[in-house]
Amino acid sequence: MARSIPRASALRHRRREYNFAVAPSLLRRLGPLGAILLVPVLLASSAAAADSLQWNGFALLRPQTQSTGVPLDEDAISAQVQLGVDWRPAPAIGAHVHLLARNDADGSRRGRVGVVEAFVEANANFGSDRLRVLGGAFFIPTSRENIDALWESPYTITPSALNSWLGEEFRPVGFDVSWRHRLKRLGALTGGATVYRGNDTFGALPIDRGWALTDRWALLGEHVRVNDRLFTSVSAETDGRLGWSTRAKWNNDRGAFQITRIDNRSDARQYGDLLNWATRYNIVGADYSFGPWTMVGEAAWGTTAVERRSGRRSSPIRSSYLLLSRRFSKMRASVRFDEFRGRSYSEALTAAFFWEPHARLRAGIEGITAEGEERLALELRYRF
Repeated sequence: MARSIPRASALRHRRREYNFAVAPSLLRRLGPLGAILLVPVLLASSAAAADSLQWNGFALLRPQTQSTGVPLDEDAISAQVQLGVDWRPAPAIGAHVHLLARNDADGSRRGRVGVVEAFVEANANFGSDRLRVLGGAFFIPTSRENIDALWESPYTITPSALNSWLGEEFRPVGFDVSWRHRLKRLGALTGGATVYRGNDTFGALPIDRGWALTDRWALLGEHVRVNDRLFTSVSAETDGRLGWSTRAKWNNDRGAFQITRIDNRSDARQYGDLLNWATRYNIVGADYSFGPWTMVGEAAWGTTAVERRSGRRSSPIRSSYLLLSRRFSKMRASVRFDEFRGRSYSEALTAAFFWEPHARLRAGIEGITAEGEERLALELRYRF
């Protein structure tokens, strides 16, 4: 099940009803892709008065120390506003749009304000089974770490290297079908498959730029800088091939175990300032909660390849992490160990502490050490 529609654990995020209308000028600025993806919002806003929208989101301010380069290179001051708009006229039908604005594009093109996700969904129940179909742009539900609304993590300020990469460079634009079957006293089994366009450059960042620890989600239509000459994009379609992904998950009230396979079927060729990478990747993840404690881990491995004049060059990519977190009445403390291999092999250690004096307010501090560099971040987040 995709994590963009808030889970039960994220329902503490306050929601309000909001009558949303999109001006034609906004659609023109977003271009054809934005216009197509915002169709569900237009339908909702032009429907009867009973068709109101629900929204939730947050604004954050984050001062942090700076390092000399990846994986810890970030702006001295980061500011973001994220908004999720949900329309659900009936339990079986819904639509979701995830919007983001930030203070710095970090060298990318069209990277300050835009759409992170936009999809429609349909659900059908058959006794103990449930069918779910998504169409649009969305995060596939691989992460055991980014489980809150708007694909946020409740454990740390910065996600693991694995989920930082997926947030920056992987966003299927297509269709996802999943089937969930409840087992008697044994939890539930879920199988899913995704067919998508775009993501032809998926794999460029770990090899060419290097892994990063960041919470910088790519926008639809954005070109994220890889180096001085090349960019990567989650939504650009260059080779006309469809990518695919499959997954299987078991879960109960205490934990979950999931296996995912991703293949972008890229032709590994260059198109202007976009260099395609043919990436085949596997992710195994699990989480388990016992009392106030939660343990989360994921391991991922695969290869990515690119066509050069001298022939096809293939490189292994690997990343894993293990996280332990404890929840107090109004506080949470977490520690995470990462290891990742792409251009080089590296390790990282992260420690984070959150205090929530109010349901809408969260203050946090996080320290990370990786590749001989250190980064200390403070964060103040307001939910609305």
